[in-house]
Amino acid sequence: METAQRSTEQRNTCVRFCPNCGQDNTRLAPSEFGSNEWPIKQCSACDFVYLETVPVYERLSEEFAWEKTSAAETERRITEEPIKQSVSKVLKTIRRRWLKRDKLGTLIRQYFLAGKVLDIGCAGGGIMMSLDSIYIPHGIEISKALAAQANGVAAARGGYVVHNNALSGLAEFQEMNFTGIVMSAFLEHECEPRGLLSEAFRSLKAGGHCIIKVPNFASLNRIARGKKWCGFRLPDHVNYFTPANLTAMCVGIGFRVEKFSVSDRLPTSDNMWIVIQKPL
Repeated sequence: METAQRSTEQRNTCVRFCPNCGQDNTRLAPSEFGSNEWPIKQCSACDFVYLETVPVYERLSEEFAWEKTSAAETERRITEEPIKQSVSKVLKTIRRRWLKRDKLGTLIRQYFLAGKVLDIGCAGGGIMMSLDSIYIPHGIEISKALAAQANGVAAARGGYVVHNNALSGLAEFQEMNFTGIVMSAFLEHECEPRGLLSEAFRSLKAGGHCIIKVPNFASLNRIARGKKWCGFRLPDHVNYFTPANLTAMCVGIGFRVEKFSVSDRLPTSDNMWIVIQKPL
């Protein structure tokens, strides 16, 4: 990890400088949002909020694989707030059954041209299975078990999945290889977000688009809920984006913002969506 500045003696965690501007905040007091094991810092230079101590990539492949941490996180929340979680479950069921909306699918069909597309953090291949037939799905997944599952989905349609961390996995693909890249609920997990966006830029064809969905640290719910906000997942979520710093990071890499309207970043929503384009 280029932004990870030192490892523990056990070499199972790394301490990062600010992944947005590179500022050394190791002497800065941690915020209230993290824990002793997983301190969250707000950069003294650019105000970016991030997890300072992160697991090395090898631990993310097995020990902190999504399918394990997701179940543990759900159990923790049910234990701490059973009534709230029960209500949330009912509301989610209602939304899925009666307010069906496939925002990602709509954006893909609107902005991705036919050809090879890439899902970064593809899990078991759920997004790949929903793609229209004009797309050839590829993926990157750090969980060994999920990568194997997703590869079966991609292979059936002429693509394949790389089992690796996102940054190293992207480096395995050729320059200007994809018409579109999906990072849905992923960039908040990436230890080197600027590096990953740079690799995505390299891997996209000119005019290609990238669709990004991340938690919105500026949401009203985060402000009201404090450290109990659903966007805090330790040590899974390592970057905390606002509309302003997400836009600045993407533009700083060279992307053009194609779509990021108020409806894509409502202050009442815990998530936000941005569509960025590699200029022609």
